[in-house]
Amino acid sequence: MASFPQATARVAVGELIGKIRAQYGKSVETNIYDPRCLFWFFDLVRFNIRAEPTWVFNGRLLYRGIPSWEELREKMDATLNRSARPRPGVQ
Repeated sequence: MASFPQATARVAVGELIGKIRAQYGKSVETNIYDPRCLFWFFDLVRFNIRAEPTWVFNGRLLYRGIPSWEELREKMDATLNRSARPRPGVQ
């Protein structure tokens, strides 16, 4: 696997996805989009996804590249807390 292009990045992403599953269970859906596939065209344009891993959660761009688990978890939790708070004037 060491000779495979971007092997280190792919292993790191896999480990992060495993930690997301362990932390959030089935309450968080995980998808991997290949930027070479035009089926995801609108999301690729919306989030300006290129070749690097891009982390999108609840419709918000969280991170480009490979974050540490702590960084990713903090941003996911902040997004969850933000979406759980009632908005002013909305019942």
